[in-house]
Amino acid sequence: MKIAIYSPYLDTFGGGERYILTMAEILSKDSSVDLLFDNNLYTKGADNLKSRLSARFNIDLSSVNTLHAPIGKGSNIVERLYFFRKYDVLIYLTDGSIFYPTAKKNILHIQSPIIGQPSNTFLGKYKLKGWDFIIYNSNFTKQNCSKYWPIKSVIIYPPVNTDKIKPLKKKKYILSVGRFFGYLRDKKHEILIKAFRDLYLSKKIENWSLHLVGSASEGDKEYVNLLKEMSEGLPVKIYPNLSYGELISMYGESSLYWHAAGFGEEEPAKMEHFGITTVEAMSGGCVPVVIGKGGQVEIVEDGKSGYLWNTLDQLKQYSLKLISNNELWKEMSYQAEMCANKFSKNIFEEKIIENITNKK
Repeated sequence: MKIAIYSPYLDTFGGGERYILTMAEILSKDSSVDLLFDNNLYTKGADNLKSRLSARFNIDLSSVNTLHAPIGKGSNIVERLYFFRKYDVLIYLTDGSIFYPTAKKNILHIQSPIIGQPSNTFLGKYKLKGWDFIIYNSNFTKQNCSKYWPIKSVIIYPPVNTDKIKPLKKKKYILSVGRFFGYLRDKKHEILIKAFRDLYLSKKIENWSLHLVGSASEGDKEYVNLLKEMSEGLPVKIYPNLSYGELISMYGESSLYWHAAGFGEEEPAKMEHFGITTVEAMSGGCVPVVIGKGGQVEIVEDGKSGYLWNTLDQLKQYSLKLISNNELWKEMSYQAEMCANKFSKNIFEEKIIENITNKK
């Protein structure tokens, strides 16, 4: 089987890229897989980019080919139509834009709520007819897209390396993982620092510390420095660009996991579309105390494998409840670890093979 995979944002190293590259790894075991590069991506060095992505996500792409393809901005439509005819399967991680595909089976992948297109135009409806089905990463994403993308769909939750993340000797750590994106500030780090300050100053969480982990680019330095200033005098540690191995250790050592993306927001796009880091933390026996919005509600069984909160008072109350009751924490830690197994890479692989190659 000959398979083509394309994302226009491979150079962003995001969750969507991790998702489809894991698909590429899985499918390349028994099929010929081409990872497509448009003009923009190709100028950045296809093989070098593939190598960096493989290292960043701990994914084996050695059997995946890189190919410069007539796709993306400035490409020739006729050339593209002819190009894709040689493929049995085409998988496209769309950012909302689509084209008419010509592979034998054409699959869209949608990672986040994309509202208002393509079904609102005649041309968009025509292009959409060429696609067989959509793979969504969560029910939350599907619910906020299906009206505008009215074709067959399936939900396949993102893969999590639950076999590599295990509980270690626990410390009095509260952990939160999310990019330090200075422009959007969508992970709400300031909110978490404020909540921790309130708890710390109340003297109810002595010897506990807050640990904020996330990737950061050169343009995010100002935001990281702002967070450090907010944390002065508090046991708060900030880790920009922590290695994956160190992050795995942090998951295993931490006792509570906080997440606040979507707090104070109404737009679906500003909420967590799934919540891979929450699952990773749970796999390490870290009890999640996360906002009850977006895809988080599909991960955490409220009151059993963690807590879902909607106000900062609830975040603090639930955290104190776990900190003050070790038996409750132990039970929830066990349940969190068990729950995380539902999102393992093995289950992801089974569903990908079943839906893309029609093999069970």
